[in-house]
Amino acid sequence: MKKTISSALSLIIILSYVLIIFTFNTGKAEAAVFSISSNRLFKDPSPNKPNTFYFVGMVYYEVWKNSGGSWTGAGHHPDSVVRKVDGGTYEFTFGTNRKIKSIEVKQFDFSWTHANATFQTSRTGELKDKSQEYYQGATSIVNYNNYEKTPVSGLGTNKAQKAVYVQNGVLTAKNRIDRKLEEQVENDQVFAPGVEGYRYYFPTLFAIELEPPEGMAIIQHFDTKGNPLNGIDGFTDKEMKLEKGKDYTFPHTAPGEKYTYEGHKKSTRETYKTR
Repeated sequence: MKKTISSALSLIIILSYVLIIFTFNTGKAEAAVFSISSNRLFKDPSPNKPNTFYFVGMVYYEVWKNSGGSWTGAGHHPDSVVRKVDGGTYEFTFGTNRKIKSIEVKQFDFSWTHANATFQTSRTGELKDKSQEYYQGATSIVNYNNYEKTPVSGLGTNKAQKAVYVQNGVLTAKNRIDRKLEEQVENDQVFAPGVEGYRYYFPTLFAIELEPPEGMAIIQHFDTKGNPLNGIDGFTDKEMKLEKGKDYTFPHTAPGEKYTYEGHKKSTRETYKTR
């Protein structure tokens, strides 16, 4: 009886141990994808860029030193160079009637004309807990406008993704974030003596350009009784994409000897229907 209970208990402990390992490994394997809706994008106010939107992503890198005095992870420490800062993947979504043409990234310039407006629009909700000065002070002071060229998936649709990697990011800032202190103050965390942790930001500007809004002109031909003439005596129906802000003219098809042009009917909602 004792042997049976001991075996059952051992089995429970083993199963629990496997479950814990599985849970932690699954979490670590998940890649970071940041979904950004269009209401967090700042629209370029220039009439020359009516389809350009901006977003600032707060790419960052953290370093920690344990109580034994060793810098953990890849061993990076303050003032060291990180060959590849993984900023995660950003996904931008627009209305179903819009198509994404391109997404470009570069170093965010806090002195740029639209810097404040872009920053405030991007950092909505809980992201407003920290001020712009908080992020700016912890931004690397060494130029980091050196991004790995990554493809954009989803171009030509209303949803697209782009992965961001800062190359050779330098961990030096005017006011680096003391992560140990933040955790102590905000979350009552307790650390062993000698532990240190710091965060450095690499704010990244996304410029998203959309295809111009489109409409569709559908040109059809009928006789005065409402009978379709498409494919008859030189008449050919056609469709043409329209871009907002452009002027278009649609001359009527020469009717030939059998027909006389009588006029046209216009609909702004659907194709013309025969009676």
